[in-house]
Amino acid sequence: MKMIKNELIKKEIKEYIKTPKGLILIVLFIFFALTSPATAKFMNEIISALATDINVTFPEPTLQDSWQQVFKNMNSICLIVYVIVMSASVAQEKTKGSILLVLTKKVSRFQFITSKFIVGILVFTVLLLSSVIVSAWYTNLLFGAFNFEGLAMSIFLYWLMGVFFTALAIFVSVIGKTPTNAALLAFFGYAVLQILNISNELALYNPAGASSIVSGIISETVNMSDLWIPIVSALLFSGILFVISQHIFKKQEI
Repeated sequence: MKMIKNELIKKEIKEYIKTPKGLILIVLFIFFALTSPATAKFMNEIISALATDINVTFPEPTLQDSWQQVFKNMNSICLIVYVIVMSASVAQEKTKGSILLVLTKKVSRFQFITSKFIVGILVFTVLLLSSVIVSAWYTNLLFGAFNFEGLAMSIFLYWLMGVFFTALAIFVSVIGKTPTNAALLAFFGYAVLQILNISNELALYNPAGASSIVSGIISETVNMSDLWIPIVSALLFSGILFVISQHIFKKQEI
């Protein structure tokens, strides 16, 4: 028996293709990939139009402002929806009882959770790359360039954060009795981790600290030699959550 059956992976992928959640996620990520550069480009005009009684001179927007807006929206809106959608992955099957049909087909509990994790990472990777490609294209269109020093590292850090949040979503989905409980736990976990990003020092060790760190990379206020810390943190905490999820799920009564 293969460690993870191809049929199990295909089943998980089909759930995103044949159900609205896949479409919702891709539309959401692409929408903000398009609107974020435009917001950065025309923010001065928007503010000037709204505050007609105030005479303020704003600096000319740059491509860095565009990426700041892209990553900000990706973190504050897109990632929340992704985590909530992912948090239902196990809880929903337990509630419906469909999990019993899967586990009786010579599929181990380890394989079941691992397939959720692998497909979750695959889905986030597609969403992130799609968003980045569209954002880069539109930023180049509006600003005449799209690349800045540290862009590749910024994307990598966001991908690692996505891996961590996938592990977190599966963890709360395992311990949550219903999809609603799991979604509330996921949102609470997300909120707590974002509060820790208030401190740049804590953000380095926070597995969800990519938003603050990337902002520092773009503004050139982060020491690039310290970036091994968030990389190790994201990988370590992702692994811990994955192992704990496997352990709890193995002992659960289905």
